[in-house]
Amino acid sequence: MGKYLISNLVKKNIMKIADLYIRVSTDEQADKGYSQRDQEERLMRYCELKGYTVRNIYIEDYSAKTFNRPQWTKLIAGLRKQRNNKYTTLLLFTKWDRFSRNISQAYQTIDLLNTLRVEPQGIEQPLDLSVPENKMMLAFYLAAPEVENDRRALNVFHGMRRAKKEGRWMGTAPLGYTNQIGEDKRKFIAIHEVEGAILRWAFQQIVDNNFNTEQIWKMVRQKAAGYPRFSKNNFWVAIRNPLYCGKIFIPPFKDENGHFVRGQHEALIPEMLFNEAQQVLDGRKRVIKPKIVSMENLPLRGFLKCPQCGRMLTGSASKGKMGNYYYYYHCSGECKVRFKAENTNKVFVEQLSELIPKPGMIEVYILSVVEDFKNQTKKQDSERRQIISQLEQLNTRMQNARIQKVDGLLDDDDFQMLKQDTNAKIEKLEAELGNLSDKHKEINFLLEKGLKKLLGLDLRYVNGTVEEKREIVSSMFPENLVFDGVQHRTPRLNSAVVLIYQKNSELEGIKKGTNPFELDLSQEVTQLRLELRTHRLRVCCSTN
Repeated sequence: MGKYLISNLVKKNIMKIADLYIRVSTDEQADKGYSQRDQEERLMRYCELKGYTVRNIYIEDYSAKTFNRPQWTKLIAGLRKQRNNKYTTLLLFTKWDRFSRNISQAYQTIDLLNTLRVEPQGIEQPLDLSVPENKMMLAFYLAAPEVENDRRALNVFHGMRRAKKEGRWMGTAPLGYTNQIGEDKRKFIAIHEVEGAILRWAFQQIVDNNFNTEQIWKMVRQKAAGYPRFSKNNFWVAIRNPLYCGKIFIPPFKDENGHFVRGQHEALIPEMLFNEAQQVLDGRKRVIKPKIVSMENLPLRGFLKCPQCGRMLTGSASKGKMGNYYYYYHCSGECKVRFKAENTNKVFVEQLSELIPKPGMIEVYILSVVEDFKNQTKKQDSERRQIISQLEQLNTRMQNARIQKVDGLLDDDDFQMLKQDTNAKIEKLEAELGNLSDKHKEINFLLEKGLKKLLGLDLRYVNGTVEEKREIVSSMFPENLVFDGVQHRTPRLNSAVVLIYQKNSELEGIKKGTNPFELDLSQEVTQLRLELRTHRLRVCCSTN
C-alpha cells in the first residue's frame, strides 16, 4: 500500500523520493565533532523543507578512501533492484567528503549512479551538474577531501618515522613485550614477564644448537600454553627481529638508506646472542651437537656409541607381557647390542657424582682462570683504549661540524653526508666496544655462578628436565660416550673440567708443575680413554 501511494505521488510530481547516506569515521568524529545524529537531523530537516519523501537511511561508520563499505554496498544493491524505475531518485548527504575522499573512484561511482537514475547531492554544497561550469566546483569538492587525507597520511608517516629515529617503537607491542604508558603520558613498550622469558629461552636454545628450530617451536608452544600471541608465524618473525637486541630498523625512503638505530626500550637479549642466533638460522654456524629429541627415560640417546661396531645407539620402549613398557638403548647394526636404559642411566649418574669437585677446588680454579684471563686480555684493554680514543675524535668532529654549519661555513648537503658517515663509524665502534666490554665484564661473578653448579651436578642432572640433562652431558663430554654394560668411557672431557681436577690433583700431593695428562706415549699407543671411576680421572692406554 505504501509503495503504491509513493508511486502515485511521484507520478503527480507532488514530491521526490530521497535516500539518505550518513557516514562518519572514528577519527573524524573525534577530531571535527561529526556525529551520525547531527547529520541525520540536518538531512531530515532539509527533506522536510523541500517536501521530499525519505525512503531509506544508510548509516556508515567507515573510511571514505574507497567505496568498499558495508552500507554503501547494501545501498547500491538496493538501487540495482529498482533500476527499471522511470523516475530519478535523490541520494542525499551533507557534504561531498561524506560521499568520497577518492576523486578517481568518485567520478566512476557518479557515472554508475547516473545509469541507475540516481542523482547524488550534498545539501551543504549543492551543485546542478546539468550546468557544465559546476563540474569545476565538483572537481574541487571531490579533490579537497583527498588532498586533506593525503596530507594527513603524510604527516602521520613523517611523524612515525621521526619517532622511530628517536628509538621509539610505534604500534602494538611485539611478542614478548607489552604496551605501557609512563608518568609523562608517553607510550613505550616493556618486557612481558612470561612471554619475554619464553622468547629469551628460545633464543638461547637456537644458539646452543641442540635442537632444530621446528623442535624448539614445539617446546615453546608447550611452555606458552595459555598465551595466544605465540602463534607459529609470530614466533618465526620474532626470532628474526633485531628489536629484541635493542635495535629498530628505519626503512629506506627517497634518498635516505635503510639503517638501524638504538631503541629506547629495554633489550630482551644481548646483541651478541641475537647475532649468533642469526648465524645458526642462516646455516653459517657449523652444527656440532646432535639435534635429537629424547624421551624422559632415554636422556643419553644421541650420546652413546656402540662398544662393538662404533655406531650411535638409539633408544626405544618395549612392551612387556604385563603391559608395562621397558626402555632400552640399542644398536641398529648387525651386532644387536642392547642395554637396559634404567641401568645405563643409573651408572652414568653414579659416575657423574664422582666428578663433583672437593671443597675449595672451585675457588682455586677461579683464581687461576682470572689470573690467566687478565694476562690474555691485555691486548683487548689496549684495543678498548684505542676505540674510546677514536670515538672521542669522531664526537669532536661532529661537534666542530655543527659549529661550522651554524656559522654558515658548511652547507646542509655536506653536513648531512658528514653526519651520516660519522654516525655509521660511531655505531660500528660502539658495537666493537660493547663486544670487548661484554667479554671483560664481571668475570669473577660469571665464573663463580657457573662453576658452583658443579657442586650439586648429580642432583641437577637427576632433577632436571630432558633438555637440562642433555645440556649437562654435551657441555662436559665433547665426544660421545661408550658404555660396555659396566661403566661409561669417553676419549675426552671438557677442558675446564680437566683443569679443575688437575688443580685437585696438585693439592693432593702431585709434584708442582707436573700435568698428569701430559704423558709421553710411544708410537705404539693406539687408543687413549678416560674412565669415569674415581674422584681422580684415570688415564688408560692400550698398546699393540
